[in-house]
Amino acid sequence: MYRLVTKYQLLGLRKEHDAAHQHNHMMLRPIAGVPEAFETEQAAFDWALSNHEDLRHHPEFVVLPVHHMVMTWQPEDAPL
Repeated sequence: MYRLVTKYQLLGLRKEHDAAHQHNHMMLRPIAGVPEAFETEQAAFDWALSNHEDLRHHPEFVVLPVHHMVMTWQPEDAPL
């Protein structure tokens, strides 16, 4: 049996220059010091609000849901 687990990831938005095409665009980048995943969206926002120093290079950020399929074992006689 499988179940869907949702975690949340905090990514920073950075303006980057593409020299080949001569234009700027926004890129999602991992932020150093941020935990890999959060249990809730609010936990990610709370972490961002209390860690200003880690976010100094990423004044704009997004919180994205990350879905994981997890295989679980369930005894055959267990109620659903």
